[in-house]
Amino acid sequence: MRKTVLFLLSLTMVSSMMAQGENTMQNVSVMDLTYTVKEGTKSGVATVVGAVLDVLSDQTTTEEPGYADAVRASVITALGNVRRFTVTDGLQVRPNDETNIIADGTINYISVTKELKTSSENKTPQFYAQINLTLNMKDAVSGKVLNSQAFEVTRSSWLWYKSSDTAIKNALETLRTKIEKHYNTAYPYTARILERGMEKNDKQKELYIDLGAAHGLQEGTHFNVYAIGSIGGKETRKQIGRLKVKSVEGDEVSLCKVSSGGRDIKAAIDAGQQLLIISTD
Repeated sequence: MRKTVLFLLSLTMVSSMMAQGENTMQNVSVMDLTYTVKEGTKSGVATVVGAVLDVLSDQTTTEEPGYADAVRASVITALGNVRRFTVTDGLQVRPNDETNIIADGTINYISVTKELKTSSENKTPQFYAQINLTLNMKDAVSGKVLNSQAFEVTRSSWLWYKSSDTAIKNALETLRTKIEKHYNTAYPYTARILERGMEKNDKQKELYIDLGAAHGLQEGTHFNVYAIGSIGGKETRKQIGRLKVKSVEGDEVSLCKVSSGGRDIKAAIDAGQQLLIISTD
């Protein structure tokens, strides 16, 4: 079984995504997700482990290709919830528009494990589901891969369900959450400070930024605040705080609470230091 993917994005990758256009909406056409069913009922390392579990605990794992369309539908829903994406089901390329992206990929497996849990009276079946897929974001004109990311939903030790359908349903919900969070981070919003808000005890408590309803910004969105510097002619970034959107005040105005780093943020503003504000979720 593959290791669970950690959705941590380096500033280098963020900079690459930002280079496509600051806060520009991306037109994403979702294409096919290829799914090749493996031979037998198990795949990868799970083949050996599963065979032992079958004998010791009445546990069986089967592939479920019938849910491939449900996985694709979940991908479309998740991408549609990404703030900077406008999503279409199938190809829709806008001529001479550099924001055209094609999303495709492979479904590596969809599986359901059934275990007969022995009680004092009988054996009760319980289930969990696992999904693994890779999504590719490609330039619609050149075909160049802009971003390739694996997503995996694995069993949590305490999460068993009473039916196969329920297990799949919960795995799909987890998959949607993972995809949405990843691409909201991979394609972040960048903001600038419009005006200071409340200050207290040498700390910045609130700030107004230049994003709002027109950008689909919502209450609760988090931003990291970076101080921009230079070493040997190379740009440096140091995180000095975090913001959380308190209220959306207009199309291009939101009030943010400084959730951490209030003292450093105030000092940087007082010193006229350049700040970079990037959304994180």
